[in-house]
Amino acid sequence: MLSVFLSAGLWRLVFPAAPAPGVLWSRDRSRAMDCVRVGAEEGNRSYPGQIAPTPPRGRMGTTDTVVCTERMLRRDLRSPQDEAVLTDLQATVSALASAARSQRPDLVGRTWLVEAHDPSTQVSAKLRFATQNALADNGLAVSDRTPVLAVGDVDVLTRLPPDQAYAVACERYGANGSVADDQVLMAIIRRDPRETSLHGGLCVDGQWTWLR
Repeated sequence: MLSVFLSAGLWRLVFPAAPAPGVLWSRDRSRAMDCVRVGAEEGNRSYPGQIAPTPPRGRMGTTDTVVCTERMLRRDLRSPQDEAVLTDLQATVSALASAARSQRPDLVGRTWLVEAHDPSTQVSAKLRFATQNALADNGLAVSDRTPVLAVGDVDVLTRLPPDQAYAVACERYGANGSVADDQVLMAIIRRDPRETSLHGGLCVDGQWTWLR
């Protein structure tokens, strides 16, 4: 089942963008969906007639296009650790997004990129999407672009301890322009597949710092 949802302005404060949990969507129903953001051109090309066009004079506030598909994997097939992470996901990423804004108010005017690192590819996608929404809810400009590294950089990073790898990756992102001077990268990380805690870090001007 495919659904296309639009959310804009203050409406999301009362009725969060589907499929975020809220008045119209239960938490279980939200967790049964896999969602990605798409740009206006890509959305209209892939789903003609299903997305309202932007008025000639534009639209007040920010409008997000979110494409959701119903997850095929039953919830009870996930590991207990994955289930624990996803159960508290909304509260966790909201707290991390608020911490990022309060700790670095100087970055409010930049565009925010998001990376998620988790042993499960499916969980990583959900972490990234939820974090993008949490940052947008904090009034920050969010981009769907993902920074990239050269093959040689990736080979070096895989040989480093995780904590050191994040700092080196951030330095390389700054050097190759993947995270520009007017951008900031927020990473959401589960350091160990056995744990259920998520950690957040910021990459700014080639410098890596963990969120407190």
